[in-house]
Amino acid sequence: ADFRPTFAAEKLAARHGIKRAPKTIRQIMMAEGLWKPRQKRSNDTHRQWRERKARFGEMEQFDGSYEHWFEDRDGSGEVCLLAAIDDATGMITRAQFAYHEGVLPVFGFWKGYVEDLGKPRAIYLDKLSTYKQSNDIAKQNHDALSQFERAMTNLGIEPISANSPQAKGRIERLFGTLQDRLIKELRLAGISAIAPANEFLANDFIPKFNKQFGI
Repeated sequence: ADFRPTFAAEKLAARHGIKRAPKTIRQIMMAEGLWKPRQKRSNDTHRQWRERKARFGEMEQFDGSYEHWFEDRDGSGEVCLLAAIDDATGMITRAQFAYHEGVLPVFGFWKGYVEDLGKPRAIYLDKLSTYKQSNDIAKQNHDALSQFERAMTNLGIEPISANSPQAKGRIERLFGTLQDRLIKELRLAGISAIAPANEFLANDFIPKFNKQFGI
């Protein structure tokens, strides 16, 4: 009942062989009271999107999202999804679940990224203390670097700090999509723990997602 019409149409076709256009599924769901079309607000303002980078690997947008990804099955609670999206192609380049967005999980994430894909030219991220020294320390010493900044500098990768969530638009929109689709995919697959979820991401979800949504 909580599936959006387009995603419902995809899963009906993939899992049950019921192939109907999303607009047909939408009409059925509306008739059954399972879906209400969104009303376009008259005061919606046009937003100017930043132009994509020209090439794959030129810039990765990276962040972590805390969510009840496994819907509390088996007492799983809230966990963190670390994810990177390529700015040029909109493809998920890497994603993995961790218990938190601390130094060790983040370093493990980027170690795996570099081993699989090589070094990106730049990483666009927020000002979490894992990535950037606090304002107080930075004011006292302009040369002070976080462990993450030091590691990226040594590797020749430029860390770029965003000044607002809106600046990291692609990764923010990605998490919105994942909070809708990935949660349901994990439910359908009966996955409720980090290790099998990471296998599912790498072997199943990300390849299919990139084939469908990558540019």
